[in-house]
Amino acid sequence: MKPGSFQPMLPVDEPLVDERGYRHEIKWDGFRCLAYLEGNKVCLCSRGGRSLNARFPQIAADLAQKDLLAVLDGEIVAFNAQGRADFGLLKAGSKAKHMRYAVFDILSWQGKNLCQQPWWQRRDLLEGTVSSSGFILLSPLLPFTLEECLSAAKERGWEGIVSKHEQSPYLPGTRSAWWRKRKILRSLDGVVVGIRMRGSQVRSFALGLYLPAGPLCYVGSVGSGLNQADREFLQQAAALLAVEHPALSNPPKDDGSWIWFRPHLVAEVQFLEITPQLRLRHPVFLRFRMDKNPEECLVEGEVH
Repeated sequence: MKPGSFQPMLPVDEPLVDERGYRHEIKWDGFRCLAYLEGNKVCLCSRGGRSLNARFPQIAADLAQKDLLAVLDGEIVAFNAQGRADFGLLKAGSKAKHMRYAVFDILSWQGKNLCQQPWWQRRDLLEGTVSSSGFILLSPLLPFTLEECLSAAKERGWEGIVSKHEQSPYLPGTRSAWWRKRKILRSLDGVVVGIRMRGSQVRSFALGLYLPAGPLCYVGSVGSGLNQADREFLQQAAALLAVEHPALSNPPKDDGSWIWFRPHLVAEVQFLEITPQLRLRHPVFLRFRMDKNPEECLVEGEVH
């Protein structure tokens, strides 16, 4: 198959009420990648169709040694010292340690398009074709119920779970209910240390946590989840809390759009993870915590 012939099938973010007929897998936190294999010729394609060969040459070389005529679907992931997939480590590209291509589907074999075959048949073929070795990882199936899988995901620091129906075809470029995803989200309380304006409207707010030594550390900006009433509240709070300089050890670059607050207001946010660089990934505002003091918002206990 010519590189770019397929686009990845995507899961919907909807609850799975009846899990009969579904099998569960780890939702990997990495780069989605379609691998086009033609003997020793390999093309790694991103979700957007860009070549990833130069960025991850070890994976391309490992796949070339398998001498296959196939198209595989999977995720390029990097594991930290604790054995957890860490998206931030992928920024290092080929220098990332403990990198793997986690393969979870096969779309073509010996020139034959397999997309209309049910998932279980493709999975059987995949397990007979690909094994975990070198930079390649056969993404495991989880032999548990959905709730047990979600509990394991929380305990082991996975991004979440993907559930796939055994009869599912592969629908290139389609987000389909044949596949369901459940992300593991966490929440924390942080100090609102400023608001960023766009004209006369509040665009987002800056969030801080106290380091063990005492200073406030900037951990990210939050705009998602704010409704109009929340934005108006923050704008009104500026009249009472505004200060000239940010109360942060590492403030974001100020292009003139920030109004800094003295530490007083606490907000609860939901997020996917805190990176080793102390940044929230995908933060979403939940509520203001009028019952909590800013001094209680500590980095300790939030970073694992």
